[in-house]
Amino acid sequence: MMNDTCFQSLISRLVVLLSPLFLVPSSFCVGGESAPWWIGLDDSSLPGREEAVEVVIDHALAQKLTDVGIAPAEPASPETLLRRLTLDLVGRIPTLAESGEMPPAVETADRLLGEPGYERFLAEELNWLLLDGKNGDFRKFLQRAVAQEMRWDEIFTEVVTARPDSEFRKGVDQFVRERVQDQDKLTNDVSVRFFGVNVSCAQCHNHPYVKDWTQDTYYGMKSFFSRTFENGGFVAEREYGLISYKTTEGEERKPELRFLGGPALTEPEHREPTDEEKKLEKAMFEDLKKKKELPPAPNYGRRARVIEAGLSGENDDYLARSLVNQVWNRFFERGLVMPLDQMHGENLPSHPVLLQWLARDLVEHDYDLRRLIRGIVLSQAYQRSSSWESSERPDPELFAVMTPRPLNPRQYGISIKIGAANPDYFPANLTPEEWEKRIEQTERNGEGMARWFQRPGGTFHFSVDEALYFSNSDDARNQALNGGLVSHLEGLKTVPEQIESAYRSVLSRHPEQDEIDLFSQYLSARTGQTKEALGQMVWTLITSSEMRFNH
Repeated sequence: MMNDTCFQSLISRLVVLLSPLFLVPSSFCVGGESAPWWIGLDDSSLPGREEAVEVVIDHALAQKLTDVGIAPAEPASPETLLRRLTLDLVGRIPTLAESGEMPPAVETADRLLGEPGYERFLAEELNWLLLDGKNGDFRKFLQRAVAQEMRWDEIFTEVVTARPDSEFRKGVDQFVRERVQDQDKLTNDVSVRFFGVNVSCAQCHNHPYVKDWTQDTYYGMKSFFSRTFENGGFVAEREYGLISYKTTEGEERKPELRFLGGPALTEPEHREPTDEEKKLEKAMFEDLKKKKELPPAPNYGRRARVIEAGLSGENDDYLARSLVNQVWNRFFERGLVMPLDQMHGENLPSHPVLLQWLARDLVEHDYDLRRLIRGIVLSQAYQRSSSWESSERPDPELFAVMTPRPLNPRQYGISIKIGAANPDYFPANLTPEEWEKRIEQTERNGEGMARWFQRPGGTFHFSVDEALYFSNSDDARNQALNGGLVSHLEGLKTVPEQIESAYRSVLSRHPEQDEIDLFSQYLSARTGQTKEALGQMVWTLITSSEMRFNH
């Protein structure tokens, strides 16, 4: 019987097969059979490797738009772009002081990429990628790793090695430890979250659409983790043990160690220990469990082999391509490869040459995420308007127009606290140290609200918890109305000034004339209830759809 994960994978693949834009062209066929799309890829159409990342992105996307005869959307307004950049790079809306000037995008991006808030937000996003946003020691490890500019290949190595043998590595084993009781889950999660490949559909049978993904592919990957187990709250690994599986024809096989369908890897000759040796080993692990001590690393470990295989050039940069695709999806609400967990050789990206160029550039620059992210946000595609009025909205894979994206829980909670705060709390003349102290405190307060909000998925809908929180919770209104903005508005002399300040504080833009007229009528009719009326205006802006999205 087909499991749920396998069924979902089949559905995703059917969607891909039914889209002509994803069909593998004949130029990617060798001997009548499909070859991975990256084999023999010609990148001569792109600028040279010495060019800036954004130049290459712009060239590749413009080329495809020209091919299909579509003119892209106009650039976003400076106000929209400032809000977009601040949300995407440091996870919050800009303060009123930050929105006072509109420097070029490159200056804003470089300023934000240099703030400690960028590192905190990046660590949080990586935590969602690897551990679904759980709060714990693993999240703190990622914060330390990002702060020390640890490379992604190094983070991958530390996470899969799973040895918390220093204060710096505390919590690093949580990724493996939480999955070790289910080795199928551990196998697939490593494959999906680091390499962008969902191998689960080959667990029960050979993959129906990817010829080279057989049960040997799946169990070859599972073999990397088959000797891993939990011991007293730590991850341990034996040096022996083989797994077997039955084919759909009922034949029993012992798989060889293989990385994502590649050739079998050589290993030391397997030797099953004697009963006495097993007895001594068991006693050793029991003693370590009682002492709550980390088990020793094996002399030969299979998890070390998956790290070695995943970082070798012969595996065509799976790690780098997957990270590029995840980062691209974060900024555009769509990856260059869709679905995100189907980055196999027969699923052609929307822009294959660009994806391979970015992956190789990432590797050549020591997995420098700042460089990749900077290039993306400085590209014309990222800086386009999300408005499209001339005709039917173009296919999202063309990146001709920006897609509005719902804020994640952390972004939304912190942005509410920033927007509701008294603007005088964030004056432009603060020292960098005091500025950072106030921003970090506001972030912590905003994270307390984040539990009420849902992490956006493929199709976003407001959750029941979120709707009830805003509809019925006194805490929600207190968080929004007691932050100081209402008191600040009370001190302004005129109604237009109050409306202007409220819009710029909450929505990071100037109000339109019809909005000024509407709120002027509302506030003027409540001269005896000024504070309540101002509070209602602020509440309306904070709970608006515009506030909920990054557009």
